[in-house]
Amino acid sequence: MYSRLLTFGDLIPLTINCNVNKLILQTKNFEYKQYNPRKDIPRYGLSITSLKGELDGIDLDSLPEYNKENNTNYDELSFKEFTEVYKLSLEIQKIVAPFKQYIGRSHILMLPKGGYFPPHRDLPVYTNEQHSLRIIVPLSGCNPPDLYFLYEDKPLHFEHGTAYFLNTNKTHSLFSMKGSMMIVLNIKACEETYKIIGDHFQAR
Repeated sequence: MYSRLLTFGDLIPLTINCNVNKLILQTKNFEYKQYNPRKDIPRYGLSITSLKGELDGIDLDSLPEYNKENNTNYDELSFKEFTEVYKLSLEIQKIVAPFKQYIGRSHILMLPKGGYFPPHRDLPVYTNEQHSLRIIVPLSGCNPPDLYFLYEDKPLHFEHGTAYFLNTNKTHSLFSMKGSMMIVLNIKACEETYKIIGDHFQAR
């Protein structure tokens, strides 16, 4: 089913959107936490979901490294309790609504100037099972020259406030030149969510 979805493209704009200015206003009083604190890279996250609905949990850490150190087995779908960020932002609720039943680890990602993710795949090894997929919503500064979101060898261009399905199994990297914000939703990969995405394709 995932491979069938990819016949429509690796980056698919959806008819799901938000008012960026309202969203930023609704979340301005929350404190962003270091994203993957094991790495000395300026990257910050604001949790939309977490393990128990807390805002200082392990959902922003590296799950493979955390699991190894703590003998746990968390994955993207372990973090599905909504935080106050979700509860106080009607704009985030609009974005999440179609996928609410299938939500996993989700957050607002903020990359200040100099923040980056080196080239990587979100699914680093081959597997027959696709457990989760990514929906991203660029909020601000997500296009060149503010941010270079390189997908394989090409920079991506987005419409801010619009949700996109992105196949993050392929190599991608991010380099922030001025500062950027985006929502990253991890969604359960199943026939129901593939249909939800298909029902929200933008006509092109």
